[in-house]
Amino acid sequence: MGADQYDAVIEKVGLKDEPVEGLIFHSAGELEGRFQVFNVWEASENFERFVADRLRPAQVAVMGEERVAALPDADVVHVAIHNYVIP
Repeated sequence: MGADQYDAVIEKVGLKDEPVEGLIFHSAGELEGRFQVFNVWEASENFERFVADRLRPAQVAVMGEERVAALPDADVVHVAIHNYVIP
């Protein structure tokens, strides 16, 4: 998925207008030749609920069920954050 598809999906998700429960920070951009998303969540359950309830349906609405099913599994890394600062 690239920036154009990401933008369309995020627009459909309503991330800017409808806050996602448990989402502390969201960013996205190209890194090492791949479009990547970096999020900080209060708990992994919030992330899992977001994927099931909002992200996946938005992806299907934008790209169609077949294209979403053909996407490779995302490399999800769970890391416990000791501290973060949002000035």
